[in-house]
Amino acid sequence: MEAARQPIGKGSTMNAAPAMLTPMGAAAPDGALLADIAARALHSEGATVIAAEAAPIPMPVLNLTTGGVWRIHGTAATPVDLGEPAPFTAVAKLIQTPRLWPGIGQVPPQMRDEMARRYPWRTEAQVYGSRLAQVVPDGARLPEVYGLHEVDHERTVIWMEDVRQQPGAAWSEQEFGRAALWLGRLAGSTAVRTGGPELDAARDADRLRYFVEGVVAHVHAPALQGPELWRIPAVADAATPELVSGLRALAAGAGDMVQEMLDMEQFPSHGDASPQNLLMPEAGGPDGGTGGDGAEPFVVIDWGLYGAACPGFDLSQLLSGLVNDGAMPAETLASLEAVCLPAYCAGLAQSGADIPAAVVRRGHALSMALFTGLVVANSPRLAEPDSQVLRQYMANRLAMAQFAVDLLADTG
Repeated sequence: MEAARQPIGKGSTMNAAPAMLTPMGAAAPDGALLADIAARALHSEGATVIAAEAAPIPMPVLNLTTGGVWRIHGTAATPVDLGEPAPFTAVAKLIQTPRLWPGIGQVPPQMRDEMARRYPWRTEAQVYGSRLAQVVPDGARLPEVYGLHEVDHERTVIWMEDVRQQPGAAWSEQEFGRAALWLGRLAGSTAVRTGGPELDAARDADRLRYFVEGVVAHVHAPALQGPELWRIPAVADAATPELVSGLRALAAGAGDMVQEMLDMEQFPSHGDASPQNLLMPEAGGPDGGTGGDGAEPFVVIDWGLYGAACPGFDLSQLLSGLVNDGAMPAETLASLEAVCLPAYCAGLAQSGADIPAAVVRRGHALSMALFTGLVVANSPRLAEPDSQVLRQYMANRLAMAQFAVDLLADTG
């Protein structure tokens, strides 16, 4: 039976990358590594891979530090398979220095070294290599990690669980509240602060400043301050004079906003806690407690921006993520904020952090102004031909920008 199966990887005897995985390029595993990944995915003491193939998972075009993400499907024989190979799946994510970003040519040569130095691309691997998975609060968990494979000093592959989401999973107010509660617990947790990767306040402050000095100063501020953006039909159709002046004021005051955020007490933060990164898994995954009301805990992915941040930081991406993708109307933001803010504060209190709601809301407002208000008008989709679909998409984003401007003013 074993000979008939013609395994493509067994133990350490086969080191070439299986042919069906070579499209992964530098991320492709050799036979020994693939066998180890299969064994871990199947929770087996060993595995002989029979077949495997990889399919790319779409990712944002402008992602600086992700070289690719793939879903691997395969079959493998295990010591207890009784003659029937078992199917397995895994996800491989290649993280890399910004130097290897395909769009690096857009960055002036004199700025490339600084970008690579100030953009800590190894953070996600450091998170998965730490004890964070063992100490995060109830209500969510990290994906199982099968291995961290360093390709070279500029690239690392993270091999992890392929999380199957609940069919038809939808983000109701209850789910938003549940997520905000957990994010508050995460921020206030002493166990997270001491058990995850060491928080580096100086590094995280520098990263925040670099966003303003680099992306905002060279991309978004010029677009907001100049006239061309506001003449594009899909933008002009929805931008009011009040919004234009409000966003220009945000651009002018971005440095002050960053300093105010840094002057606040700093807490552990996921850094990109959009609903797209808080997966709702099918029942029966690895043990991780419950998410509340008997719900399956979220599986939280994409930890590349983990670090120290002001209170309420994670609320901005939680609220804006689906609007950014055009999957939620901006008109829901006010009602969702009314749910998420007290839930986040409750989570902080449950973890022992007593932070006034007004302080949390101010941190949230600053974060949303900086990472949502300043960027949503200047969308990459504006390169598309004008259409009603594009106009509706931009109208929704600009309504969210107005929400961010108003929120900042209301908390000032």
